Amino acid sequence: MNFLTKVLNFSAERYLKTAGDLFIYEGDYEAALELVEKTLEIEPEDVRALVLRGDILYCLNRDNEALETFQKTLSIDPNCVEALISCAGVLDVLGKYRDSLECCVRAFQQIKPYQSYLLPSLYDQNIVLLLRLKKYRQARYLLKTAENRLPKEEYQYLLSCYSHILDRLSRDRYKAKAKAKQLSLEVVSAPDATAIGQSNP
Repeated sequence: MNFLTKVLNFSAERYLKTAGDLFIYEGDYEAALELVEKTLEIEPEDVRALVLRGDILYCLNRDNEALETFQKTLSIDPNCVEALISCAGVLDVLGKYRDSLECCVRAFQQIKPYQSYLLPSLYDQNIVLLLRLKKYRQARYLLKTAENRLPKEEYQYLLSCYSHILDRLSRDRYKAKAKAKQLSLEVVSAPDATAIGQSNP
């Protein structure tokens, strides 16, 4: 590695760190984006910079650009958990729930022990998507599995958010099915008006 490369790498790292600080602590998205772009001019395939760029664009309500950035990130590193989670969030906002759910499933498959801090938000996002898709049984199962993977406080919070919702939705679905079945039986058992007219001239 020559001297110029070292200098450029140092500059890219400095830009990226400052961009992250501006994004997280200052909420200055425009300034953060400008520094991320400088990072990517030096390191176009820096996955960390691309994820941060996508997150910033998402916060700026530039959802389609954010999605393109996350897709580019995943083309470089298909197993990047942060990119998968962020991509799922954008797809959810864009109404692409099944694609979003697929990203969540892949994130669960790829997450490493040192990334366990990402699990609470990943569980939350996944359960919300299953509710949107009316997959209540799967949502309940996922909520149950969270007990063994999340810290107790995180699990209790998740449980308090969704257990009552799942109970209510399940009851509503059961009632709707029961009502539909009753209507179906009434239609089947109703007298045939045409037959009655023919039998009584």
